[in-house]
Amino acid sequence: MQYKITIDEVEYGEDNIVSATIKRPLFNELSIGNTCEAILTLVVYPTQEIARMATIVAYGSENGTTWQQIGVFYIDERTVTPSGRMTIIAYDSMLKADTVWTPANNLQFPMSMSTAANTLAALMGITVDSRSQISNTYTIDYPANNYTIRDVLGYIATANAGNWIITAANKLLLVPLNGSMPPETYYLITEDGDAITFAGTRILV
Repeated sequence: MQYKITIDEVEYGEDNIVSATIKRPLFNELSIGNTCEAILTLVVYPTQEIARMATIVAYGSENGTTWQQIGVFYIDERTVTPSGRMTIIAYDSMLKADTVWTPANNLQFPMSMSTAANTLAALMGITVDSRSQISNTYTIDYPANNYTIRDVLGYIATANAGNWIITAANKLLLVPLNGSMPPETYYLITEDGDAITFAGTRILV
């Protein structure tokens, strides 16, 4: 397996990547209502200046020709050594859910949970994965008390007996606790939560 990343569309291969780990835990304990965010820890030698909130896209390939996207992340922390090596902590789009939701005046409440999920995803700059199964019979009231997007998503996930994740394609997906999981979510409940580690000996979990 081969890996590469782009940072604001500038490509970095394994020659520049010292190490990289993506963690996508679905839950720490058997539970519902979680809004899970993936974390990318990246150590790299930059080839040019990297913006503080740069977008990082990770890719994997079996043959070095056909590349598959395995995650989209946004830099949150970064440190640089005197030698120029940079350590980056980045999160997926769930980071954007930590914002108080003040609904637009044209929205009507009670609102169906499926409509709410699509509305909240749009505010996060993404869309809801079409595989998400959200009951149209459940509704939410106007969010009072400074509820964040994450708070409301958690409420929707609880009502639908599932947990939210951001997929590798950067979409919001409700993963049911019971029932069939999409194939790419199987690894999410491994004990250590590691999805992929590359550099040196490369492992895809």
